[in-house]
This record gives sequence, C-alpha cells and structure tokens, in this order.
Amino acid sequence: MHDRWKRAVLAASLAFVLGGCATMQSGPEEEAALSDEEIQDLLASARQARENGEPGEAVFFYREVLEEDDTQPDALVGLGWLMLRNGDAEAAEALLARALEADPERAEALEGRGLARLQLRRLEAAAGDLRRAAERDADRWETWNALGVIADLEGDYDAAREHYRASLDLLPGNPRVLNNLGYSLLMAGDHAEAEQVLREGLRGAPRNDRLQVNLGLALAWQGRHHEAVEAMESALGSARATNNVGYIAMLNGDYDTAMRHFEAAMKLHPRFYDRAERNLNRAARLAAAELPPPEE
Repeated sequence: MHDRWKRAVLAASLAFVLGGCATMQSGPEEEAALSDEEIQDLLASARQARENGEPGEAVFFYREVLEEDDTQPDALVGLGWLMLRNGDAEAAEALLARALEADPERAEALEGRGLARLQLRRLEAAAGDLRRAAERDADRWETWNALGVIADLEGDYDAAREHYRASLDLLPGNPRVLNNLGYSLLMAGDHAEAEQVLREGLRGAPRNDRLQVNLGLALAWQGRHHEAVEAMESALGSARATNNVGYIAMLNGDYDTAMRHFEAAMKLHPRFYDRAERNLNRAARLAAAELPPPEE
C-alpha cells in the first residue's frame, strides 16, 4: 500500500471507529450542511475511486460523508470493506456493525462483518452473519467461500465441499476457492479429487504458490513422490519440497522413502536444514521399531 492510502486509513480509523464523527467547523460558525445531492455525489466519487484502484481517495470521500452524517450506511459499508481489504478486521467489524444498526438486512454489510469476524476467529458470530447474508442474497461468492472455510475449521468437510461448490457456481474457476476446496478435500482424505481441483486452479493461476504446494501434497499422499517435489519446489525451494514429501511418506508408513527424501533435503541445504535431520531420525526410529506411522 502506498503512503497516502496508509495515512488515509489511519485517519479514518481514528475519526470514525474510535472517536466517532464530528462536524467540521470553519471559524466561529459551522459550515453549511451538505445537501442530499452532494452526499450522493461524494458516494459516487468514492465508488469510482474504489473501481479505479484508489482506496485512499475512496476513504477521503467516505470521510467527507461521515463528517456530515456518521450513520450514513453506504459510507459505513464502503469504509468498512476498505478496512477489511486492508487487513484491519477490528475496524471493519465496528464500521459494519454501525451500518447494520441502520440497515439490519443489508447483505453486503452482513457479509463484510462475517468476513471480519472470521479473520478474528469469532467463528460462531461469523457463521451467523454469513448465513444471514446468504439468506438475503444467495449470489455472493465470498459468503459461500467463507462458510466453507468455517465448515473446514469445524471438521465438517461435506458441508465445506457444498459451500465451495456453491461459490464456484457463482464464480467458476476462481483460484482462491479452488485452492480452498482442494485443501478441504486433502483434509478429508480425497487425494485424487483434490489433485483434479488443484490442477484446475493452476490452469487459471499457474504461479499461485498455495495451489502448487497443495498439489504437491495431494501427489505425495498418492505416493507420487517425484511429481510431488516438482510441483512444490518452485514455491518452496528444493530442500523444503523434498523434506515435505518425505514427511508425507513417513505419515503413510513408507519409512524407506521418507528417509531417502530427508537425506536428500539435508544434502540440498546442509548448512541450515536441521528440520530434515530431525525428521530423518524420527523416521529411522519408527522403522527400527516397526511402529505404525504417526497420526499428524
């Protein structure tokens, strides 16, 4: 983010989240109130700035509106989403909560507050907001994607799959959702299906690190160790990729393969890569004792 955006966001946070809004004054007399037409013009300018990729400009226009009326729902929603995209989930939640006081059924505000609460790991509250958002507007792909994430965190992989598929019905080929679905399938043990989903995501985003790593994991779980290293090494480097594949082999009970990969990882990164040595020693102990693979 450029400096102007950071300064604008900080000013907005201080003015509207922590301390509320005060009417600007010039000299001893208050400025004339903005007309409805002027407020709508400011909101239109804010929307245009967001579409043009100028969030700092959008914050400025939303501030102008909120200095006039600190309950204006469009400005609260717009500013709340800008805070959310900037990673300030607490500020986003506060702003969107104020917007919902004025308009409790607004799907955009419910979705935004749900996403903010998900970032804050308030899962129950987030799920409540997101379900309400879906009831009011079923065509919001981020709502379904976030519900999938919550279902994954709760271990309900069947529900997660349904939510991700609903999101993809609205936005086919979205790499972010495909990655989430692929990882969910990995956690559910559906490694072959996860591979298909992750490959679909990489067709749209061939350099996406998360997709590459998760594809490597899907291949490793299927015992396709060489392909797995190739899939992951551009994102992780050869040593980490080789170590990760060895770790999956160890979890699969294939200790010989695991030890070969740990040894290779150590050779690739001998000065710093002590993790592979620890894994090698662990796999050797498991193999010597003929123990089942660890549950990790």
